[in-house]
Amino acid sequence: MMEVLILEIEDPGCFWVTVKGCGPYVVNEIEYKNLNAEMNQFYDKSCQDADEIKPLTLQEGQICVVFSKELKCWCRAAIKSIMSCTDHYLTECFLVDYAKYIFVKSNDIRVAVEAFMKIPYRAKQCGLYRTKPVTLHINFCEDTAKIVPAKRWDCAATQYFQSLLKATTQVKARLCAIEGNKLDVLLYVTIKNEKVCVNDDLVSKNFARFEEGKENTEHPANDRERQTSLNVESPLPLKIVNPALAFSPVLFQEKVSKYLETGEHPVYQKQSYMQCPNFTESYCWPPIARGCDVLAISHQGNDPLLYIPPVLTFLQSESCYTSLPNRSGPLALIVCPGWKKAQLVFELLKTYSRCSRPLHPMLIIVGQNKEEARNVKIHRGCEIIVTTPYSLLRLLEHHSLLLLRLCHLIFDEIEVLFSEASEQVFTILDYYRKTVIIEERLYSPHQIVAVGTCWNKHITHLLKEFMNDPYIVITAIEEASICGNVQQVVQLCLNSERIAVLLRILDFTPNNVEKMLIFTSTINEAQMVHQGSFVDQEYTKARSVLLLTENNVCHALGVLHYLKHAEAEIPPELHDFTARVLEAEEEKKLARPLCTYLKTLGICKNRRACPDRHHINVQTDIPQNIPDKITPTPGCMTVMPLHIVSATNYFGRIVDKQKDQYAILAEEINEYFKKPNNNISVEKVEKLALYGLYEETFFHRVQVVEISPKKEEKLFFNVTIKYIDEGRMSQVESHQLLQLPARFQCLPPQAVEFIVCSVKPIDNEIEWNPRVTSHIYHKIKGKPHEAKMVLTLGNTVWVDPMVRVTRLSNLKTYVNEYNVRSEILSMGLGTDNPEHIKQLQKLYALLTSLNISQWEIPNISTDTFLLNFIYFSFYPEIKWFQNEETVTVKVKIASIADYKCKFSKEKVVFSACSGDKFYLADMELHQHILVEKSACVIKDKEAIIVLAKEKRQSWCKLLKNKNPHVSFDFEHWEDFEDKSPFPIGKKRANLHCPTVVTEELMNSSEDSGTESDD
Repeated sequence: MMEVLILEIEDPGCFWVTVKGCGPYVVNEIEYKNLNAEMNQFYDKSCQDADEIKPLTLQEGQICVVFSKELKCWCRAAIKSIMSCTDHYLTECFLVDYAKYIFVKSNDIRVAVEAFMKIPYRAKQCGLYRTKPVTLHINFCEDTAKIVPAKRWDCAATQYFQSLLKATTQVKARLCAIEGNKLDVLLYVTIKNEKVCVNDDLVSKNFARFEEGKENTEHPANDRERQTSLNVESPLPLKIVNPALAFSPVLFQEKVSKYLETGEHPVYQKQSYMQCPNFTESYCWPPIARGCDVLAISHQGNDPLLYIPPVLTFLQSESCYTSLPNRSGPLALIVCPGWKKAQLVFELLKTYSRCSRPLHPMLIIVGQNKEEARNVKIHRGCEIIVTTPYSLLRLLEHHSLLLLRLCHLIFDEIEVLFSEASEQVFTILDYYRKTVIIEERLYSPHQIVAVGTCWNKHITHLLKEFMNDPYIVITAIEEASICGNVQQVVQLCLNSERIAVLLRILDFTPNNVEKMLIFTSTINEAQMVHQGSFVDQEYTKARSVLLLTENNVCHALGVLHYLKHAEAEIPPELHDFTARVLEAEEEKKLARPLCTYLKTLGICKNRRACPDRHHINVQTDIPQNIPDKITPTPGCMTVMPLHIVSATNYFGRIVDKQKDQYAILAEEINEYFKKPNNNISVEKVEKLALYGLYEETFFHRVQVVEISPKKEEKLFFNVTIKYIDEGRMSQVESHQLLQLPARFQCLPPQAVEFIVCSVKPIDNEIEWNPRVTSHIYHKIKGKPHEAKMVLTLGNTVWVDPMVRVTRLSNLKTYVNEYNVRSEILSMGLGTDNPEHIKQLQKLYALLTSLNISQWEIPNISTDTFLLNFIYFSFYPEIKWFQNEETVTVKVKIASIADYKCKFSKEKVVFSACSGDKFYLADMELHQHILVEKSACVIKDKEAIIVLAKEKRQSWCKLLKNKNPHVSFDFEHWEDFEDKSPFPIGKKRANLHCPTVVTEELMNSSEDSGTESDD
């Protein structure tokens, strides 16, 4: 076992250490310090005669000595790569004693004197023994997700590995094998006096997997030749080579794997000088690297590597910027459509800019708080800023001189920017144009680069007004068609008639057509078309005609989407057909959960690609885990957030203040498992079964959601579990699960999903900025809050407000400490979302249009289900009067757009929409009625409901329970048989509703086709 010091980390499979103590790989620190002092003294004195100790030739792998400005000393190094620049050669060197990369001009490289090469290199390359990377593979077609082997390490695995080594107080390694010049080790770290094997820890948390293989352990002490090789030829790290530093087309010979297809970051394979671009990059890199204006539209247009390498290449030429003002400010500005994409671009810049001169890139995302934008400080030497259009404009309000040095303006995903923030984009372009037209900027670079996946109508204005002789690269043929203003025509026909239809179309084509390209399935069809058509002369307007038959129905949705994108005429038959297809697609999603974006924002921007459901499914959306009596105040409750998903989405429990059954159960469970005899591990793990789990001094009830498919091969295997009382998911080893007695399984799962209403991220974002989520996480987790229920659906409760109430010490007074929604808004990264509840109301309005009585809802009454409407709907004003046979109810609602009236023997449920409001009146009647003789009709600004009495008797009231919105209509006070429902007051005659009026309403109702009999 060796104690080591970590020098540099690339990933768990490649990191560098120096060994402490004594042993075959240990460098004597005293000798090393003496060597370092001698080297500095020698090369400092030799500066005057530098030509004598400069190498005659340079080649990759050559050992040399270079000066590190960061370390302020001369260092032994190995040349990694050589790049040709404008007036010199630039070499990438690896410092073999520090495991660092630096760039050095070829003139500054010195010969490595043999006397300084005797001591072994200090940095040793290591990797975790038989520990290989994995990744999460999602199959949207089969609706499955599983962990599979990967070729490269996931970012999360690397970050977790780094966090382990950062938190440790001691690192030890056991040498298990030697692979080439790399040491494969078992790594052990000590954290809080607990020793952890990093290899096992990564595997247990599904960041890695163990790989079986042939043992290749060699004892270093018995192999002096191997030891010498390791010391003298220290391995170089598998660092990403930046392709930005050379872009000659001669080197473009191989393709690079596209990370966007797999959802992973790109990793380039080792090559002579650089990595080869893909097809689109081959056309984009040269003009961008020459400083030209470029527009690129491609299916890979959302890949930042379309522009990062060549832009970094141009930025290496410092002489191009000598005429710029001598002040701080970026040379390049990258505008991204959202904070998440900006974060990705920033991470890639940090990775690739390490291979260039220091550029100090910055990521700037600012909210609506003016103080935040005012306090932004631009780092000294910052030459690249990554931001969003909204953040940039807020920044410019307080830093108006920020872009005085700006030369390169880059728009990432230009079609998204134009669709979400076109006004802001053109404001930025105007600002840039005013900056570069001044005389002092005449000889400095001016460049605009825009990349995207599809064409947008605003791009034409961008090309004409802001770009100077741009290079236009479009590798997506269908987008090139829109760019070229090709007329798109779709003709629906039967497959058997497509030849005749095509010939008929050709007959109507003007006689001045110049060229025509026709695609057929067979040679015979091509000959038939050729013989049946004749065109000549010239036609300047290009047109594309697509014949769509019953054999191509699978492409109908794609064709419709393309026609909408091209703003072309859509045949009514295609529109109707695709509407049915979309409806059928939604039907297939009934088993899927309700769309997260629909729940949290009220809208899903990409329903076409979203795999989740966007309509209510009665079977799965019935209320769950919601107590019948929440608090004395209807709709109010005490909630305990335990798992924070985002700033407005949490999982937790509803707390019963009178008798919290879960608190009693949790205490009993912990008392039970405190006895060692009760901690019995599960022998056979079953899916969906409930078990106990010990975690951080507390026992939890968990349910097994998924079992590792390779469990038969191992004694212990991983299982995916759900904490049924908290809502979070995790993975544990099977032996950690404990048998849970049946008496602890009786209480239903307590986890409920909470969503704070009417607030959303700013700037049309659909994801909350991590700063907001982190702030809310630390503020609300594990603390009881008072909340008002707005709406429930399935296991989800929408709340507003959600308030933290605190009792003042020594006083019988409670104060509101904070409101969660207000807390989000105060950060400047959230804004009001009034459409949130309105969109959910539309779902409920659609739900009420169905026949609720026909639903098969197990273990829940219609009353309980309809209770969900009450919390967000409006109760209309109602007046009523009666005669001997009927009761007439007037529902006062102006401009009724849609209504439904459901009758039952003891109840009437009336619902309607008016403007942006949804009205619901759930009336439990005082007496029984005859359903078949009751009706509802709309008259002027009210709905009139006529209820036929089951018994001819006077009703003293309309409803069983008092309702402040319901009152008697004294203008129609009926006085028959001297029996008035109101014993006090004078009797008024002839003020009742005549029978003829009632009959007229009944007839009108029958003619209107009401659904009252449903």
